[in-house]
Amino acid sequence: MKKQNKNDQAEAEQAEHYENEPVETETDPSSEGSTASESAHAGDPVEAKLRRAMADLANIRRRHAKELEDARRRAIEGLASELLPVLDNFHLALAVQEASDHVSGDVKAMLEGLVMVRSLLEGTLERHGLSEIPSTRIPFDPNLHEAVGIDTESDAEAGTITKTMQRGYKIGDKVLRASRVIVAGQPDAPDSDED
Repeated sequence: MKKQNKNDQAEAEQAEHYENEPVETETDPSSEGSTASESAHAGDPVEAKLRRAMADLANIRRRHAKELEDARRRAIEGLASELLPVLDNFHLALAVQEASDHVSGDVKAMLEGLVMVRSLLEGTLERHGLSEIPSTRIPFDPNLHEAVGIDTESDAEAGTITKTMQRGYKIGDKVLRASRVIVAGQPDAPDSDED
């Protein structure tokens, strides 16, 4: 009997619990809209200001990130431009090694040191986005190359680069210095004046 009293008591507590809960009833949509619109109008100026402030903050962050990237790019371009003559001189010095077959032990060691220093410099510049513009045995591109001469004796197709006089470099898509090249072709015929 005590068990049954406990069960009855538990059921009574559950019933009280359900009676105390608010019951959802359908309300008139027109009255619900008016209270919703009243609350929306009450928070609207503050919410609009908050949205505007958040949008302004996002724009400031985006602009700041772009300005930082532009400043970084300009600094790298400036430094790379100043280092290009140094890199050119390394290439010229090492061209002597390639041209001569007879190099003594001391000179050979010095040239190996130059190769290592040049490799370090090139590696550092490459890590910061500098890349050499290809310019050997490819078609001439006026956006990347500067023609400084015409090679009339080459068997290469006209418009093909036959020799690089000075290496060109770019950072990303921006040309820092165009390659100075000699292009295969025939010289322009002089204009003849017929009167």
